Amino acid sequence: MGNADNIKIGVKGKCYVAPVGTTMPTTPVAAWGTGWVDLGYMHPDGLEEALGEDRTEVMAWGEEAPVKTRVKSRDGSFKITFLETTADLLQLYYAVEADDMTSTAAAVGPPAVPQFLSFGTGQASPGIERALGIDIIEGDEIERIMIARVDVSDRGNRKRSADDASSFELTFKPLAAPSGGQAVQRFLTNVSLT
Repeated sequence: MGNADNIKIGVKGKCYVAPVGTTMPTTPVAAWGTGWVDLGYMHPDGLEEALGEDRTEVMAWGEEAPVKTRVKSRDGSFKITFLETTADLLQLYYAVEADDMTSTAAAVGPPAVPQFLSFGTGQASPGIERALGIDIIEGDEIERIMIARVDVSDRGNRKRSADDASSFELTFKPLAAPSGGQAVQRFLTNVSLT
């Protein structure tokens, strides 16, 4: 018979980024340490995770089905839409490093000028690599996903209108871990092995 306690619902979530190599938490309830930045409010649609595999199939004479398969590669993606406009999200969306942005302080004037951030885009770049952390939370149930190294593989269109928040839809693609370890580490509370 089934157990309703095993049904997990992502009621809310948090998403963090840090420079690649930043120390990750060692438990699902440990605080995100120095270097991790909270990316703020996210769209109610939450997180969309996709997994994929590329396989080689070995066929044998006289057999209709493969006799053996081998995984050539595994990949995945994590898609989230963020609602806040921050320097960290602008860096990820426009593939611009912080060193290539300029923050100009407000001036009283005359004329008065508000504080503003400026940067340029349009040149090819190698992408913006970060470490990524995601907490999926339902009461005291936490699923923590920690990805050692990601790049933004897809960016949704930004819409600016009076009907909706100007959002940042980002799809993160896990890359090989810098030390050769696990690319994606997961913690799930209240899930037993037996």
